[in-house]
Amino acid sequence: MGQYFYKLPDIGEGVVEAEITAWHIAIGDSVSEEDPIADAMTDKATIELTSPVDGVIKSIACEAGDMLAVGAVLVTLEVEGEGQGDAPEIEVETEAAAEPAPTPDKTPPAVKETAVPSRPVSRAISSGKVLASPAVRDRAARLNIDLSVVPSEGARISHADLDAFLIAGTPPRPASNALSSRVKPSPAVSQMQETPPLKSDELLKIDEPAPGETREKVIGLRRVIATRMAEAKRNIPHFTYVEEFDVTALEDMRVRMNQRRSEDKPKLTVLPLMIRALAVTLIDWPQFNARYEDQKGYVARFEDLNLGIATQTDGGLIVPVVKAAQSKSVWELAAEIMRLAEAARTNQLSGEDLSDATTTLTSLGPLGGIVTTPVINRPEVAIFGPNKIREKLVMEHGEIMPRKVMNFSVSCDHRVIDGYDAAKMMQDLKARIEDPTSMFVL
Repeated sequence: MGQYFYKLPDIGEGVVEAEITAWHIAIGDSVSEEDPIADAMTDKATIELTSPVDGVIKSIACEAGDMLAVGAVLVTLEVEGEGQGDAPEIEVETEAAAEPAPTPDKTPPAVKETAVPSRPVSRAISSGKVLASPAVRDRAARLNIDLSVVPSEGARISHADLDAFLIAGTPPRPASNALSSRVKPSPAVSQMQETPPLKSDELLKIDEPAPGETREKVIGLRRVIATRMAEAKRNIPHFTYVEEFDVTALEDMRVRMNQRRSEDKPKLTVLPLMIRALAVTLIDWPQFNARYEDQKGYVARFEDLNLGIATQTDGGLIVPVVKAAQSKSVWELAAEIMRLAEAARTNQLSGEDLSDATTTLTSLGPLGGIVTTPVINRPEVAIFGPNKIREKLVMEHGEIMPRKVMNFSVSCDHRVIDGYDAAKMMQDLKARIEDPTSMFVL
């Protein structure tokens, strides 16, 4: 008998680690080739990892919710024959200015893509072999912090790890000579370095649950959402503009269109009509259909409106994308929204379904509330939020008339979009919503 070391495979370009969100086996289980081993989530996809060989599980690498580097041993199996000998060690590049490039296993695993959530998550404890993005390395250099002494929750050190390190009052140590010779701390940083550490009783303590307290480990999609929202609020100066739309004519038109639709067309909700009006409006306001790549120093604008539709699922919020929304009819938009919503609920979204969004719309439908202040999906620069339709009495030509109205929100990245432009764009959108036939005229 021998040992087979199944390493976390290279599961996407640029992916250096994954979160193990679920195990389908336990130590001592016998598995056959292609049997499910575990589910792994990256910032690009959730995949099902299957066994490449027949064998018996002798060890597993971590618990569900832990991060594992690409190329690290996922499970060890006892197999017939000589096996592979000793488990290989992963060498990690430690040059401060270089991006890490772990060497993945060349054994082709069987993987099946099932769904793609949104984004990066927290990392494992670092111990001298440092993984960090160029932005984190640059920030650490400016703060004169040696990354090798910064604890983290995963294989890569994040901005949140640096924040926790500073909050804990741990004095920064000199970085490598190469960095120290290039970077001098500012007076503000020097003052921060002189701040005495917090007292031990002020630090966060991990203790046993109190009576009546229940704790649930934050893993998988829930942790992705938490990380993404924190990144967005930390990096984007948000402002939100809200306008009231009279949707009486829009609702009347929607009812007539549904009455006259053929059997092969889906029933229209207000959402496809909203998307159509938005798509036509943003032709004149391309700065809202854009992504700000702040670390690279440019804003990218797009001809196609690839509209992310924030969708609630049992596992959390995900954002499938309606591609080239400006080129679709309202019936095609309705059909695509239905397809994506069903795929989201059944965990059948593909990587293509969740990629390349240029802006996002988030709607709670009938629960929509009066006003929302949605958080931008970084690196996008805007997010749109229609609220619920409600009845309102208004004065028209000296008479009180019942109308259907909706508040419509847009949150913007103030680094890219000015308040004046947001107000003007919303007035254009309001005009199309209140005169709905105009959305079909370019």
